[in-house]
Amino acid sequence: MQTQTDPAYLTDHLYLAAYLTCSGHEIIGTSSAGGRVSFEFTQTQQLSAAVASFMSGALVPARKFSFEVLKLKRLIPRQTLKRDYRYAEAEITR
Repeated sequence: MQTQTDPAYLTDHLYLAAYLTCSGHEIIGTSSAGGRVSFEFTQTQQLSAAVASFMSGALVPARKFSFEVLKLKRLIPRQTLKRDYRYAEAEITR
């Protein structure tokens, strides 16, 4: 649980965030800036050690990791794509 004295660790790296959740760290929030979503964790020594483990190639169960990636993707708001339909009805000349 985060208190006012606990600093936050932010990452926009989806796979690192999935690894951290697989390692038992809870996402305490998300933020968005410039179209990128960041996942927020409570900064602890254990979290720092888990980040270092990820960077050095640590392993977690594949199935658990893939489910965490899917759950994190659901936290990312989908933007509606604005398509340019001006050329959609253009006739192709043979």
